[in-house]
Amino acid sequence: MPVKHPCLLFVYLALLVSIVSADEMADRSAQGLEFSPPEWKYGMIDKGEVARTTIEVFNRGLEPLLVTFIPTCSCLSVSPAEFSIAAGTAAKFSLSFDSKDDEGKVSRGYIVKAGAQRVAGTAATSTAVTPLYYLLSGVVRSHNASAQAHPASSAASGFGSGIELRYYYTPGCRACEAFIAKGLPELASRDGIATNLVRRDLLDPKVYEELAAAAAELGTSVKAIPALRIGNTLLQGDQEIEARLPGLLIAAQGAQDQAAPSPAVIASPASVSRSVGASLAIVPVMLAGLVDGINPCAFTTLIFLLASLALAGRGRKEVLVIGALFTLGVFLTYLGVGFGLFAALRAASAISVVSLILRWLLFAILLAFAILSVYDYFKIRSGKASEMLLQLPNSLKLKIHASIRNRAKTAALAGSSLALGFLVSIFEFACTAQVYLPTLAYLARQKGRGDAIGLLVLYNLCFIAPLVVVFIASYLGVGSKKIATAFQKRMGAVKLGLAAVFIVLAALTLLS
Repeated sequence: MPVKHPCLLFVYLALLVSIVSADEMADRSAQGLEFSPPEWKYGMIDKGEVARTTIEVFNRGLEPLLVTFIPTCSCLSVSPAEFSIAAGTAAKFSLSFDSKDDEGKVSRGYIVKAGAQRVAGTAATSTAVTPLYYLLSGVVRSHNASAQAHPASSAASGFGSGIELRYYYTPGCRACEAFIAKGLPELASRDGIATNLVRRDLLDPKVYEELAAAAAELGTSVKAIPALRIGNTLLQGDQEIEARLPGLLIAAQGAQDQAAPSPAVIASPASVSRSVGASLAIVPVMLAGLVDGINPCAFTTLIFLLASLALAGRGRKEVLVIGALFTLGVFLTYLGVGFGLFAALRAASAISVVSLILRWLLFAILLAFAILSVYDYFKIRSGKASEMLLQLPNSLKLKIHASIRNRAKTAALAGSSLALGFLVSIFEFACTAQVYLPTLAYLARQKGRGDAIGLLVLYNLCFIAPLVVVFIASYLGVGSKKIATAFQKRMGAVKLGLAAVFIVLAALTLLS
């Protein structure tokens, strides 16, 4: 329809401009944020240099916005990570990029979350908005060879059938690529676990929405990148992934093993190796516990305790009760100490570099103890048992004997036998740890945690077995002098037995 009046034309044009402006305002309101500069171009820097800048973020919306910067790589940092920006105002964020792991043309980015923040009373709530991306780019100059290209990565790929892991990251992140190419395969191979890694590129907004939905489903929010989902657990950040993934993989493998019907399962070479290793470990662990229980450190203390009870006029039934409580105290103390050290050594073994160092250090210590045990054997054969190297220091011997003498004279010895077992165990640990610690280190490197804990309990049962036998013999009328004479005749054999145990554990350490 033609416009007959010029004034109407201006009205139509004004209306059209207002509609377009309204659309732009609505779009700006939906986005809410404006960055200055819109992109960080850090230019050319030398490899290892840290580039820094400060940017301004303007809130062009009508409501306060809670703005959160999430680095997509460990090479990026931001301060502050989160800030509430009032409508019509701006805030400054300090960004940095560490180029130590990069070469050539490098692009990185931050995920920026902005939520409309409303305050009701004292509680603040925010409504999530589709995330934005703040990008940085430049060239990292290396004085070495030209930059190596990153391996190509697809949105979804895996190592094969197995436990599914969904890895949310940004391609080009060196730490992420190293985890995909080396970290996860080495971890899976070490523990004999099949994994299926699904790669998700966070530069795709739909992938970020998937991650945000997964986090909300699990009762959390996106806090750090990269992120990895395994079952109903979401790990966020390189440190949390490195610390928790090994244990979660083992737990997931255990759940799969229990759920799978046994007749249809064909054991993998890794699982067969793990099972055979656990079976082979039973005999040397039992022998280690038994020999440790009759080594001169522990056994001479036991003989001294029996002699002290005899001098104090304790009856056979009372000796049996005291012996039972004393043995229980020793068992609980050694088992508690063992669990603590086992957990620490197990955690250390989860780190591949530490595990390798621990393996060779343990091998060297076991060989050294085997040689020293043989040396002690020849000292015993030559009648110089007091010159043995693997024995308690005289100061600790005196403390143990003083504690036993004082308690043997008290009327409430039966009631304090548990405490006596604890004290003697702690004092003796300086000597018995020569066998116990290498055994714990060996068990910590076993693949199956349940098998290792079972072997730890078995070790301690074997360790107290000589105590039980001696107290029963005392109850049946065998005197402490007769027991001491029999032990002294076989002290050399005990030392050779210890040497054999050390050698077997050293061999298993290399094979495991």
